[in-house]
Amino acid sequence: MRPLSGTLPRTCGSPRLSYVGAAARLLLLAAFLTAYPAVAQNEQVLTTGFERDVNRYRWTSTARISQQIGSWRLDADNQFQSNAFILFGDRLNFRDENLLTWQVEGPLHGGIDARLRGRSLWYTQSRVFSQVVYSGLRFSPLEQFWIEPAVGFAWDRRPGIGEGESPPLRADFGPAYATRLVWRPSPINDYEIRVDADAAFQVINPRRAREVRVTGDVARRFDDVRLTSHVQYSNFRRDAYQSVSFLNRTTPTDRLSETVEATASDTLLAGLEIEAPLYREVQLTGRIDVGANNRRIRTLRAPEDALFFDTAFNRRSVDGQIGVGYGALGGTRLMGHLSAQGGAEVERRRLTNREHLPATQAAQKSNLLEQADYDEGLLALRARGRAGLGRLTFSFDGSSSIRRHDTPETNRDDRDEVYHNGQVGALVDVNRYLTADVRVLGTFYHTVYLSASRSAENNVQRSLRLRPALTWTPSTRTRLRMGTEIRATYTVHDFTLPGRRAADQSARELRYTAEVEHRFGGGMGLFAEGSASDLQLGRLLWDDFAEIPFDTLRTYSGWVRFQVQTSQGITADVGLRLFIRTDFERSATVRYPAVDDDGTALLDPNGEPIETGITRPGRTIIEQIGPTCSISWPMGGGSSLRVDGWLNVQHVRRALYGQLPEQDVERIRRAAHRGQRKIIPNLSMVASWSL
Repeated sequence: MRPLSGTLPRTCGSPRLSYVGAAARLLLLAAFLTAYPAVAQNEQVLTTGFERDVNRYRWTSTARISQQIGSWRLDADNQFQSNAFILFGDRLNFRDENLLTWQVEGPLHGGIDARLRGRSLWYTQSRVFSQVVYSGLRFSPLEQFWIEPAVGFAWDRRPGIGEGESPPLRADFGPAYATRLVWRPSPINDYEIRVDADAAFQVINPRRAREVRVTGDVARRFDDVRLTSHVQYSNFRRDAYQSVSFLNRTTPTDRLSETVEATASDTLLAGLEIEAPLYREVQLTGRIDVGANNRRIRTLRAPEDALFFDTAFNRRSVDGQIGVGYGALGGTRLMGHLSAQGGAEVERRRLTNREHLPATQAAQKSNLLEQADYDEGLLALRARGRAGLGRLTFSFDGSSSIRRHDTPETNRDDRDEVYHNGQVGALVDVNRYLTADVRVLGTFYHTVYLSASRSAENNVQRSLRLRPALTWTPSTRTRLRMGTEIRATYTVHDFTLPGRRAADQSARELRYTAEVEHRFGGGMGLFAEGSASDLQLGRLLWDDFAEIPFDTLRTYSGWVRFQVQTSQGITADVGLRLFIRTDFERSATVRYPAVDDDGTALLDPNGEPIETGITRPGRTIIEQIGPTCSISWPMGGGSSLRVDGWLNVQHVRRALYGQLPEQDVERIRRAAHRGQRKIIPNLSMVASWSL
């Protein structure tokens, strides 16, 4: 249940009541269909969830109904989500969303089926409610082909334009048209063909909407060579209301008017893949993908004295990859793959109503749009492999790439990037109880800005990680794993501006992890995990390979839990979780009671103690501890319940460095050590009911 304390500001109260009514109607419908005597292949599933996380409440609900009543079938799916955020003053701000889709279908005669379907969307925060209903007939002249034309209506309600904080709602209504088709013929001359298409159009004056999708796949195998091609085209249009206040006006006026911003997008994607054997276990793979996207924004129904800008967006891309792979050669369990990738992308933006604008305004807007244009090229190589001999297994995975990002002269983001990444690992089974593995990971990333004004941002980042680990399994009931990670990251800038200090930095970390599990008889088990990390940050002196430390971040975490599992599949566990973090803070503030000259505490007019503050460099310590619990209960018939919780008791305190006022030293230290305490409940619950 939702908390009853605090103020609950709501933008609109009626939608929540409508959600409750909709959920109730779905449950009543499910109960009726469950009791219907001629039902077969029935399914009614209700899943609800609740989550409490720091400053957020979340409720989720999913209701799904699938019913076969004689020769007719009903499918309905309702997705609901509500988020409540705790704001200042213990106020709750709700953001609710609901999506309902449903369909009723059944045969008529002569290969013709009847279809009735709909979709409903509701967003309470923006007060948007949209729904569409279609009625159509599905014709199946061939076994592998069917087409379904449909007509219906669409209704969309959303805020219009008006004075005040809550603009009036606009309800637009109009006809809707749709069609869908599927063609999956038997192989034609060894070609496997699949075509899916659907289109929908809505005329809700003064706005329009459309959705068009066409997808086609063709595949054929020539002996051991397989070719696969894929083509996808989509076209969308969305119209939204815009206030005249968002448009530049040539003359002032108090007249309110609504304009419509129409956004249309065309996307074409095409790809070709090939798989061919070369020699025994050696195989060639390749693919090429091309894409094009055009998007245009137009302003409709604008006042004559309004100044608006219509824009067009164009993107073109091509990407190709070729590789050679092999595996299972001889008795060494050798596997590997080598590939090369190349691609290019171009993006352009332009002003489409330039001839109707003043020259100065058109030039300024065009320059802003052109600054976002870019040409980008990518070339990459990748190799990965694994080799095993006896109890020893080696693995390797590495890649190298270079990217060029070219922009107009007015945009200083023109840059080149070089990226190398790789890891080498070794795994050895010492004996039947002990396994050791070690991995070395490294990265090299170099960014070079071609604009002289940004050359000071050119930098090289190097990172090296070492991860050894041991896994000991003395019995089938006991398992122990211990690991260590040593990480070093160095960021070095290519140039340093005269008169400025180098901004090079280093980060070195040492981390220990441990996991222990032991299973007793009778379904009981003990699990524990812990980690400790020491991260040191410093100013790097690369030429001398030295550093000047300026921060050390230490973290410790642990979790111990006891688990019980019954023969009915119910699993429950209780435990204790601990987390500690200490971090240096350049400006740590401590508030403490203010006193007068004779040591008497000062009070405000309401009788509350007056506090003063002091800021010094110091260290902040965050301590969190609390019990945890969880239960998983499969109730049979597809129903289940899961609850997870953690009561987090948090204590934040500080230790100040430097000289403190002599007369206030004790009070400052007591206040810093006392710190702030807070109890944070974290709860997650998911219930699934199969009716």
